[in-house]
Amino acid sequence: MVETKSFSESLAFRIILVAILTGLSIFFIIYFKDLLKPFVMAVMVWYLIKTIYNYIGKIKIMGRQLPRWLKGTLSLAFIFGAVQITINLIITNLSAIVNNFPTYKSTLDILLINLGESMGVVNITDQMQEQINKLDLQGFLTSTLASLSATVGTIVIVIIYIVFLLLEEVAFSKKIDAIFPDPRKRLRIQEVLNEIYQSTNKYITLKTVISLLTGGLSYIVLMLFGVDYAFLWAFLIFLFNYIPYIGSLIATLLPAIFAIVQFGSVWSFVWVFISVEAIQLVVGNYIEPKIMGKSLNLSPLVVVVALSFWGYVWDLLGMFLSVPITSIMLITLAQFPATRNIAILLTENGNIENVLIKKKED
Repeated sequence: MVETKSFSESLAFRIILVAILTGLSIFFIIYFKDLLKPFVMAVMVWYLIKTIYNYIGKIKIMGRQLPRWLKGTLSLAFIFGAVQITINLIITNLSAIVNNFPTYKSTLDILLINLGESMGVVNITDQMQEQINKLDLQGFLTSTLASLSATVGTIVIVIIYIVFLLLEEVAFSKKIDAIFPDPRKRLRIQEVLNEIYQSTNKYITLKTVISLLTGGLSYIVLMLFGVDYAFLWAFLIFLFNYIPYIGSLIATLLPAIFAIVQFGSVWSFVWVFISVEAIQLVVGNYIEPKIMGKSLNLSPLVVVVALSFWGYVWDLLGMFLSVPITSIMLITLAQFPATRNIAILLTENGNIENVLIKKKED
């Protein structure tokens, strides 16, 4: 006699359930994005603190580990010290750009006049000035000030979240024990959370090393070309390198465009762009695959779709987080038979063995 399954056990029910949960998740992410973004940023900082804390925990003095409070203090000091130094350097570079703006404008005017004459366009600078005068500068300044005020408010909220995340971290394992009294289920959840942490940590650590290498080499090249504010451009290259595919192109264009303003020559754009892009190609196509390997095994199409979706939902923050979020989805979906096929679709080659946590036999 053929055994019949109830609707709640059928594949159709699982597909409908996954579709409903996905729709609700997307609605929640979009509708509550202003609430979620500060929390996600706080989680990112908390994650960095935890990672540095674990590295400091490997340090031993006279065969003994550092006290917990000292490791926490050093982790916080490292994070906020690095942020403070970086912000100061960026502000210094931006202030110098503002102070030297008249010089750059004169150089750009001369370049535009020469280009206009070569194309038969008369009074090109006057025409551009006329277009600039039509801009609503007052409205622009008002919106900029409002944006800065909102940013300050967001930073305060993020700091509050970080404090509470650090306080809650101690009790988190106890909550897991209370939610999952069954030792086998509890172990399963702990293994999934550990796999998510290890995979994300590996990706972010290796990506940071790659980004530092790319930014460092770009800094040297920009210094050799004599491009002003090489640190600022190198930092942007480091930062945008976390955004897959389009990030490196955007970061390469920025110093190349500025080279035109500084030197007043189109060829300066060409040479700076080619040199910095060559670094991106060598590091991205040869060094990065050897270091990172197939640690994520995400489909390139999935990465592009995730980049577009999270960029649309959470703007620049979403672009930075698109790969880690998709990686977490892959690991989580792979652990449950009902969603395992979705995890397979997210992979590059259909193999989920590297993220699948095997159940331990009793």
